[in-house]
Amino acid sequence: MVSQRIVAFVTVLSLAGLSSLAVAQTPECAINAPLDTRVEAVLAKADRPTKQRDNDAHRLTETRFVLSHVKPGDHVLDIGAGGGYASYILSSAVCSGTVDSQNPQSWVDGYKMEPARQALAAARPNVHLVTADFARIPAPAQPYDVIFIGTVYHDTYNETGHDAVAFDKSLLALLKPGGIVILTDHKTAPGIGATATNTLHRIEDTQVVTDFKAAGFEQVENSNALANPADDHLKNVFDPSIRGQTDRMALVFRRPLK
Repeated sequence: MVSQRIVAFVTVLSLAGLSSLAVAQTPECAINAPLDTRVEAVLAKADRPTKQRDNDAHRLTETRFVLSHVKPGDHVLDIGAGGGYASYILSSAVCSGTVDSQNPQSWVDGYKMEPARQALAAARPNVHLVTADFARIPAPAQPYDVIFIGTVYHDTYNETGHDAVAFDKSLLALLKPGGIVILTDHKTAPGIGATATNTLHRIEDTQVVTDFKAAGFEQVENSNALANPADDHLKNVFDPSIRGQTDRMALVFRRPLK
């Protein structure tokens, strides 16, 4: 009887080990998997909504930029996540890690996001929904490795009583030392600053850099990956002639180690 129990116990351990190995060896989770392999694997997930998959082509460059800074095991906050396009992608890319998908209650109600958010949470167990104002995102039990702000930083300026530096300081406090913020957004023409956040839905990249440095962040990357010099910076980003083709900044900031 004792020997049978030992055999059964060893079998369970072996199966558990094989299961863990299988998870670790999925293309996006394999150690040192190339970026192209990871991107292809996360976009190929069959549980992603069709409407989101239809956006993959024009968001591919942004996806590559984001995943180049995210690794398996990371704890990620997706700010202003909307229906969860980036949250789905991040949830696959972090593998055994977790993603907190945040939206303000006013967005959830105004844009009727709840069905899509609940579908996301049901499909991806490592995604947790956070419903909170931008300036009141609760501190996680463990600090974040990465915060992603995808084309919504300008929107935070449109919230009543917004204080950009105070908001960015709150993000600094949510990150572990050495943790990063990945930020993309629509650029304005030089000299516009933050005056067109509610009219054109754009913000000047130098304004964003100034905000984050004032909050205590270090800038570690300013990429041209999403640049489009042909963009008319005086047009609203929802103008059909430029929608999906705007000139966008791609920035990375880091919380200092000390």
